[in-house]
Amino acid sequence: MKLSDLEDLTRYMSPKTRLLWENDANRFPITTLAYADDTHHEVLFVLGNKSMTLGQLFSRLKNSSFRTTLLAPNKQPIFGFHLDDQYQIIFK
Repeated sequence: MKLSDLEDLTRYMSPKTRLLWENDANRFPITTLAYADDTHHEVLFVLGNKSMTLGQLFSRLKNSSFRTTLLAPNKQPIFGFHLDDQYQIIFK
């Protein structure tokens, strides 16, 4: 998923929206980000204990290129997301 696509799709969502990664039936908080390459065009989600917010994600990537791609913790492309019943973003 391109960062620019995520910005377009979440434009009207609260910046306090929490971010999670779903693997099978398990959900894990996305804690921070890491670059997957030297060009800084691929960003990996890093899992941890407390989830970051949508506002934190965009703040950390505000100087990123329009070509920036978001990747799963296993370095696979992310194709989309959905909202759970608490309006958290669940990437898969």
